[in-house]
Amino acid sequence: MSVTPRGGHLLVADYGSGTVRAVPLGPDGGFAGEPVVARGHGTGPVTDRQEGPHAHMAVTAPDGLVLAADLGADLIRAFRPTDGGLSLAGETPVPAGCGPRHLVFHPSGHVYVITELAGTVLVLRPVGGPENGYAALELVGDSPALADPDVDLAQCAAIKLGADGRFLYTSTRGADVVTAHRIVADGARLEPVADVPSGGAWPRDLHVDGEWLHAANERSGTIATFRIGADGVPVPSGEPVEVPSPVCVVPAL
Repeated sequence: MSVTPRGGHLLVADYGSGTVRAVPLGPDGGFAGEPVVARGHGTGPVTDRQEGPHAHMAVTAPDGLVLAADLGADLIRAFRPTDGGLSLAGETPVPAGCGPRHLVFHPSGHVYVITELAGTVLVLRPVGGPENGYAALELVGDSPALADPDVDLAQCAAIKLGADGRFLYTSTRGADVVTAHRIVADGARLEPVADVPSGGAWPRDLHVDGEWLHAANERSGTIATFRIGADGVPVPSGEPVEVPSPVCVVPAL
């Protein structure tokens, strides 16, 4: 889930149905009407995970479009919010079987997408540049989700941008690591720097807060905190906090 920048709608990606929903919000943040629904479509070659659309994230792009990562259909969909709902503005296919999960936007205009099934981070950019909007994207490269190629992949999960835009952070469940990636070539390329144990089992989400990084380890029931060093690598700080099955970390308002 995510809230649009002006607070008017709650965006919901529904994995099970493959739909993206926009729920109207009132001035107090409460629900203020029936949601509008954009239905997904498509399949992928990984038959036990891609038998149909599986929307996994919906977030507002810098140009106001809503981008949704569809793990089941290997698509990044762009929707234009209207008074009547969500109008499809464009679809960008990504490599078959990769399973796009979550995405973030870099100040350079590039979009970084972590793939759950292929263990990669895709680098995309708006066709014609950010000034033309995010309805049409093109793939300009990819990078391993892990710094150590010998580590067995399981399922990649979270992707978050560092506070200054110089580093990117991802988590991989099964390997149970957080990986720091250096952002180079004006945002067009990534270099995995280091894999750091996540401080628990099954790191499903990350939250970056300035020099701090928090990893939500679902299966160990812990949230581990790290201080990000000058080299961009997270260093454990203190003991993990016990939290029952944490799957998401968001900042307090």
